[in-house]
Amino acid sequence: MGGTSQGDFYEGINFAGAYKAPAIFVVQNNQFAISVPVEKQTAAKTLAQKAVAAGIEGIQVDGMDVLAVYAATKEARERAVNGEGPTLIETLTYRYGPHTMAGDDPTRYRTEDMTTEWEKKDPIVRFRKFLEEKGLWSEEQENEVIEKAKEEIKAAIKKTDEQPKQKVTDLINNMYEELPAHLQEQLEEYKAKESK
Repeated sequence: MGGTSQGDFYEGINFAGAYKAPAIFVVQNNQFAISVPVEKQTAAKTLAQKAVAAGIEGIQVDGMDVLAVYAATKEARERAVNGEGPTLIETLTYRYGPHTMAGDDPTRYRTEDMTTEWEKKDPIVRFRKFLEEKGLWSEEQENEVIEKAKEEIKAAIKKTDEQPKQKVTDLINNMYEELPAHLQEQLEEYKAKESK
Protein backbone atom coordinates (compact mmCIF):
# COMPACT_ATOMS: atom_id res chain seq x y z
CA MET A 1 0.00 0.00 0.00
CA GLY A 2 2.72 2.45 0.97
CA GLY A 3 4.61 1.63 -2.20
CA THR A 4 1.97 3.51 -4.21
CA SER A 5 3.38 6.73 -2.75
CA GLN A 6 6.79 6.02 -4.26
CA GLY A 7 7.88 7.61 -7.53
CA ASP A 8 8.79 4.33 -9.16
CA PHE A 9 5.22 3.09 -8.69
CA TYR A 10 3.84 5.95 -10.78
CA GLU A 11 6.68 5.64 -13.29
CA GLY A 12 5.87 1.96 -13.70
CA ILE A 13 2.14 2.36 -14.28
CA ASN A 14 2.72 5.40 -16.49
CA PHE A 15 5.22 3.51 -18.66
CA ALA A 16 2.86 0.53 -18.86
CA GLY A 17 -0.01 2.82 -19.85
CA ALA A 18 2.00 4.69 -22.48
CA TYR A 19 3.04 1.43 -24.15
CA LYS A 20 -0.23 -0.44 -23.49
CA ALA A 21 1.77 -3.14 -21.78
CA PRO A 22 -0.12 -6.35 -21.04
CA ALA A 23 0.48 -5.87 -17.32
CA ILE A 24 -1.53 -6.36 -14.16
CA PHE A 25 -0.53 -4.35 -11.08
CA VAL A 26 -1.94 -5.69 -7.81
CA VAL A 27 -1.85 -3.34 -4.82
CA GLN A 28 -2.57 -4.95 -1.48
CA ASN A 29 -4.23 -2.18 0.52
CA ASN A 30 -3.90 -3.55 4.05
CA GLN A 31 -4.90 -0.15 5.51
CA PHE A 32 -1.39 0.83 6.63
CA ALA A 33 1.94 1.86 5.12
CA ILE A 34 3.98 0.16 7.83
CA SER A 35 2.27 2.11 10.66
CA VAL A 36 0.82 5.06 8.73
CA PRO A 37 -2.94 4.81 8.06
CA VAL A 38 -3.96 4.99 4.41
CA GLU A 39 -5.76 8.32 4.92
CA LYS A 40 -2.48 9.89 6.11
CA GLN A 41 -0.51 8.29 3.29
CA THR A 42 -2.51 9.69 0.37
CA ALA A 43 -5.28 12.17 -0.38
CA ALA A 44 -6.69 9.82 -3.03
CA LYS A 45 -10.06 8.35 -2.08
CA THR A 46 -8.88 4.97 -3.38
CA LEU A 47 -5.55 3.60 -4.53
CA ALA A 48 -7.24 2.25 -7.67
CA GLN A 49 -7.97 5.80 -8.83
CA LYS A 50 -4.23 6.45 -9.06
CA ALA A 51 -4.52 4.52 -12.33
CA VAL A 52 -6.42 7.47 -13.86
CA ALA A 53 -3.27 9.63 -13.95
CA ALA A 54 -1.51 6.91 -15.96
CA GLY A 55 -4.45 6.44 -18.32
CA ILE A 56 -4.98 2.83 -17.30
CA GLU A 57 -7.88 0.85 -15.91
CA GLY A 58 -8.20 0.86 -12.11
CA ILE A 59 -10.34 -1.58 -10.12
CA GLN A 60 -10.97 -1.73 -6.38
CA VAL A 61 -12.00 -5.14 -5.05
CA ASP A 62 -12.71 -6.80 -1.70
CA GLY A 63 -9.35 -8.48 -1.15
CA MET A 64 -10.89 -10.68 1.54
CA ASP A 65 -13.21 -12.29 -1.05
CA VAL A 66 -11.42 -14.98 -3.06
CA LEU A 67 -14.01 -15.01 -5.83
CA ALA A 68 -14.06 -11.21 -6.18
CA VAL A 69 -10.27 -11.15 -6.52
CA TYR A 70 -10.46 -13.98 -9.06
CA ALA A 71 -13.10 -12.14 -11.11
CA ALA A 72 -11.14 -8.86 -11.10
CA THR A 73 -7.92 -10.64 -12.04
CA LYS A 74 -9.64 -12.59 -14.81
CA GLU A 75 -11.07 -9.36 -16.23
CA ALA A 76 -7.65 -7.68 -16.04
CA ARG A 77 -6.03 -10.64 -17.77
CA GLU A 78 -8.58 -10.54 -20.58
CA ARG A 79 -7.85 -6.84 -21.07
CA ALA A 80 -4.12 -7.56 -21.17
CA VAL A 81 -4.25 -10.44 -23.66
CA ASN A 82 -6.70 -8.54 -25.88
CA GLY A 83 -4.27 -5.64 -26.21
CA GLU A 84 -6.36 -3.27 -24.08
CA GLY A 85 -3.45 -2.34 -21.84
CA PRO A 86 -2.66 -2.64 -18.16
CA THR A 87 -4.92 -2.75 -15.14
CA LEU A 88 -4.31 -1.69 -11.56
CA ILE A 89 -6.20 -3.84 -9.04
CA GLU A 90 -6.50 -2.50 -5.50
CA THR A 91 -7.37 -5.30 -3.08
CA LEU A 92 -8.87 -4.06 0.19
CA THR A 93 -7.48 -6.34 2.87
CA TYR A 94 -5.93 -6.29 6.32
CA ARG A 95 -2.58 -7.22 7.83
CA TYR A 96 -3.27 -9.05 11.08
CA GLY A 97 0.31 -9.21 12.28
CA PRO A 98 3.18 -6.74 12.46
CA HIS A 99 4.76 -5.25 9.34
CA THR A 100 8.09 -6.73 10.39
CA MET A 101 9.27 -8.93 13.20
CA ALA A 102 11.90 -6.34 14.11
CA GLY A 103 10.20 -4.23 16.72
CA ASP A 104 6.92 -3.38 15.00
CA ASP A 105 4.07 -3.35 17.51
CA PRO A 106 0.75 -2.96 15.65
CA THR A 107 -1.10 -2.15 18.88
CA ARG A 108 0.62 1.27 18.74
CA TYR A 109 -1.28 2.30 15.61
CA ARG A 110 -4.45 0.23 15.42
CA THR A 111 -7.16 -0.86 17.80
CA GLU A 112 -8.24 -4.34 18.81
CA ASP A 113 -11.76 -3.47 17.60
CA MET A 114 -10.41 -2.77 14.12
CA THR A 115 -8.69 -6.15 14.00
CA THR A 116 -11.80 -7.90 15.33
CA GLU A 117 -13.93 -6.34 12.57
CA TRP A 118 -11.51 -7.46 9.87
CA GLU A 119 -11.29 -10.98 11.33
CA LYS A 120 -15.02 -11.34 10.58
CA LYS A 121 -14.08 -11.05 6.89
CA ASP A 122 -11.33 -13.70 7.02
CA PRO A 123 -11.01 -15.01 3.44
CA ILE A 124 -10.26 -18.59 4.46
CA VAL A 125 -13.34 -18.80 6.67
CA ARG A 126 -15.52 -17.10 4.03
CA PHE A 127 -14.31 -19.30 1.18
CA ARG A 128 -14.59 -22.49 3.26
CA LYS A 129 -18.19 -21.59 4.11
CA PHE A 130 -18.95 -20.93 0.42
CA LEU A 131 -17.47 -24.28 -0.62
CA GLU A 132 -19.31 -26.14 2.15
CA GLU A 133 -22.63 -24.56 1.14
CA LYS A 134 -22.02 -25.70 -2.45
CA GLY A 135 -21.15 -29.22 -1.27
CA LEU A 136 -17.59 -28.86 -2.56
CA TRP A 137 -15.77 -29.10 0.77
CA SER A 138 -16.12 -30.82 4.13
CA GLU A 139 -14.38 -30.96 7.47
CA GLU A 140 -13.26 -34.50 6.62
CA GLN A 141 -11.59 -33.30 3.41
CA GLU A 142 -9.96 -30.46 5.29
CA ASN A 143 -8.52 -32.82 7.90
CA GLU A 144 -7.15 -35.07 5.13
CA VAL A 145 -5.46 -32.10 3.45
CA ILE A 146 -3.97 -30.95 6.76
CA GLU A 147 -2.60 -34.42 7.55
CA LYS A 148 -1.15 -34.78 4.05
CA ALA A 149 0.48 -31.35 4.34
CA LYS A 150 1.99 -32.28 7.73
CA GLU A 151 3.50 -35.43 6.21
CA GLU A 152 4.88 -33.48 3.23
CA ILE A 153 6.44 -30.93 5.58
CA LYS A 154 8.03 -33.68 7.71
CA ALA A 155 9.44 -35.32 4.56
CA ALA A 156 10.81 -31.99 3.29
CA ILE A 157 12.45 -31.26 6.65
CA LYS A 158 13.98 -34.75 6.71
CA LYS A 159 15.31 -34.33 3.16
CA THR A 160 16.74 -30.92 4.04
CA ASP A 161 18.38 -32.25 7.19
CA GLU A 162 20.03 -35.00 5.13
CA GLN A 163 21.67 -32.52 2.76
CA PRO A 164 25.36 -31.86 3.29
CA LYS A 165 26.07 -28.67 5.20
CA GLN A 166 26.81 -25.84 2.81
CA LYS A 167 30.09 -24.05 3.06
CA VAL A 168 30.42 -20.28 3.04
CA THR A 169 33.10 -20.72 0.38
CA ASP A 170 30.50 -22.31 -1.93
CA LEU A 171 28.31 -19.24 -1.57
CA ILE A 172 31.16 -16.85 -2.30
CA ASN A 173 32.48 -18.95 -5.21
CA ASN A 174 29.08 -18.96 -6.90
CA MET A 175 28.37 -15.26 -6.48
CA TYR A 176 30.40 -13.74 -9.34
CA GLU A 177 32.04 -14.95 -12.52
CA GLU A 178 35.15 -13.02 -11.48
CA LEU A 179 35.41 -12.51 -7.75
CA PRO A 180 36.17 -8.91 -6.64
CA ALA A 181 39.32 -8.45 -4.58
CA HIS A 182 37.51 -7.77 -1.28
CA LEU A 183 35.54 -11.02 -1.63
CA GLN A 184 38.68 -12.90 -2.67
CA GLU A 185 40.15 -11.91 0.71
CA GLN A 186 37.03 -13.14 2.51
CA LEU A 187 37.12 -16.36 0.51
CA GLU A 188 40.66 -17.07 1.65
CA GLU A 189 39.68 -16.40 5.29
CA TYR A 190 36.73 -18.81 5.07
CA LYS A 191 38.82 -21.46 3.32
CA ALA A 192 41.21 -21.35 6.26
CA LYS A 193 38.34 -21.66 8.77
CA GLU A 194 36.67 -24.49 6.87
CA SER A 195 39.89 -26.49 6.59
CA LYS A 196 40.23 -26.70 10.40
